Amino acid sequence: LATTARSAYVSMDVDESSEYALVKEAILKKYSINAETYRQRFRSLEVSAAETPKEVYVKLRDLYQKRVKPTTKPVKQIGEIILEQFLRMLCPELQVWIREHDPPSAEEAARLADVFVALKFILGIPLWKKTVQDKMLQIWP
Repeated sequence: LATTARSAYVSMDVDESSEYALVKEAILKKYSINAETYRQRFRSLEVSAAETPKEVYVKLRDLYQKRVKPTTKPVKQIGEIILEQFLRMLCPELQVWIREHDPPSAEEAARLADVFVALKFILGIPLWKKTVQDKMLQIWP
């Protein structure tokens, strides 16, 4: 364990330190990782050129699940939030194409994006999106 994690573990009661969920909670608390941390990571997730739309979707889903307990929001609303964030991360052309196909879920949107990206790649047309720094960043090959 890293120094901070070890510190959290050592300061626990002996009985509590044998329960994984309690150890995890203590370590996350020690690192100040909470729902807000995951919300910020969810909203600011950056895409590398090597990632597929499916990989990005999985990252978003995992971050969202860490942020919100499934019982807090209806499953449909969770899917809509993930879909909304996923679409925001795409270049405008891909956003329009996916919206035209009206996917029922973020997972289906990721599948459609994979198809679109594969077609563009075969045709040799790159996908681009402007970053906050006003530089051009290739999202997917």
